[in-house]
Amino acid sequence: MGLKDRRSNHPHGRYSTALVLPANIEKGKESTLAANRLILVDPRAEISPDDLLEFLETYVEPFFWSWYLKKRSEAKDRSEISKLEPEGSK
Repeated sequence: MGLKDRRSNHPHGRYSTALVLPANIEKGKESTLAANRLILVDPRAEISPDDLLEFLETYVEPFFWSWYLKKRSEAKDRSEISKLEPEGSK
């Protein structure tokens, strides 16, 4: 099963920002990653950065954004409908 969390970004050096990986994730000496707006990370560096980037661009980015926009739209619709309901009708 996956892990979800919210993490602080920490300034690291002059231009970089570090994200600390959770303790309960198995890590290697290095991590590989691919990133755009979202980040896909292999904390054991068993997957090449090229493969991660191809997967991110082909499968994650396009499907995530269509799913996310639909979810936001549905939440907005529910919010607008609840504003129209009379008090005490729930």
